[in-house]
Amino acid sequence: MKYGMLIMGCFALSYSVTSAQTSENIPLSQLYQKAAAYPGLQAEVSSIKSADYDYRLAKQKILPDLNLQAQNTFGTFEGAAGAFVPLPGFFNVSGEGINGNTAVNAMASATLKWDFLRFGKYRDQVQLAQVNQDQAQTSFDIEALKLKHQVTQAYFGWIHGKAMQGWAKREAQRNKNLLQLSSSLVQSGLASAADSLIASTSLKQAVALQKKWEGQTNRFQNQLLEYTGTEVMNENVPQPFFSIKKAEINDSALSHPLITAKEQQDKALKVREKMVNHQVLPDVSLLAGGLARGVGFGDDSQAFQDSYELPISNYLVGVGLTWDLSQWYSKGLKTRKVQQEQERVSQEKEVVERSLNEQQNSLQFHIEKSKEEIQEAEGAYRSASESYRLFKVRYESGLINLTTLLQIQQTLQFTEKARIQAYYDYWQYWNNYAYTQADFSVLTTVFN
Repeated sequence: MKYGMLIMGCFALSYSVTSAQTSENIPLSQLYQKAAAYPGLQAEVSSIKSADYDYRLAKQKILPDLNLQAQNTFGTFEGAAGAFVPLPGFFNVSGEGINGNTAVNAMASATLKWDFLRFGKYRDQVQLAQVNQDQAQTSFDIEALKLKHQVTQAYFGWIHGKAMQGWAKREAQRNKNLLQLSSSLVQSGLASAADSLIASTSLKQAVALQKKWEGQTNRFQNQLLEYTGTEVMNENVPQPFFSIKKAEINDSALSHPLITAKEQQDKALKVREKMVNHQVLPDVSLLAGGLARGVGFGDDSQAFQDSYELPISNYLVGVGLTWDLSQWYSKGLKTRKVQQEQERVSQEKEVVERSLNEQQNSLQFHIEKSKEEIQEAEGAYRSASESYRLFKVRYESGLINLTTLLQIQQTLQFTEKARIQAYYDYWQYWNNYAYTQADFSVLTTVFN
């Protein structure tokens, strides 16, 4: 029985350890996956689908236009002769007859127009729709990259808040121990009563700092909830935060979506320039139509006859040319306008490239210097911890007063805070560098 209970206890312990380990590590890639449902990103998905529909509609422009109409009209007539294909909403009679008589006209018609020769205009529209498709996808990539940057920033802010909470908690515990120690020394006559008051004041300050960082942590926790829909409830700081060994700079950058967007804008303007040149050319169309009409007449002895008593059928087939000659007047201005737009986009692209290169070089420098800062901060923290331990022993022995020990404790407090801040700055530099590279694979590997 005892053996069985021991097995169950070991199983429960292993399960709790596994659960604790699972709760301690939140993969950054998992947060990115959950952020895919963010409404701002889903709006870009809708834009991609809309651009896809526009592209499919542009391809259908090659199909002919077909119009059907049917009408039944009553009115005076001047004759039944003539052949025509009425447009929708219009009717016509022609010839000579007896004035004052009336007729019932029932007619149905169909017209077809096929612009089978447009001299590149159709191809330009399809190309522009395809470029708009690519631009919609790039807009999605830009929004997704920004969202990753924001999620990572909130993630590191949450980790930093947790680490500072631990720092304030340790500081409060040290002051609590000092308060207990000073009270014992006061009772034994080895210290003055002022020591207890000083220790109590320091304890209250540390507790206030702990409350402050709880609020900061909650703020970033709410940001992660906004972006990912996931509430982060981990108690411990992820261990990779205090390790810089796995992060290595990779200079082989991917094509940044901001640069791609400018390239696509330039491509769209080139297509528009071709469209301006092609607009001065005519359209050649195939025209066809058919009509079925019945007419009923009225006279003195009989008001109306069956409207289909006199059926008439007509058809029309031909080739037409439409040429808007006014396009020649504005072609030069339109062309120069598009060329100026191309020049603007080219300059903007160069600005984006220079900005990204400058940021990458600057962030690489900051990352390297942050490594050196972390090494110095680690050394200072170890020295301050050892000094505090030794001076605390001396205070317990009555060799120094509490004021001296608190000065050493403030040094420890400062170096520990500087250590945490150095790691936080280091990972924020990495976050910004990943954004300029359009590649977060290093961070997802480290914080997996």
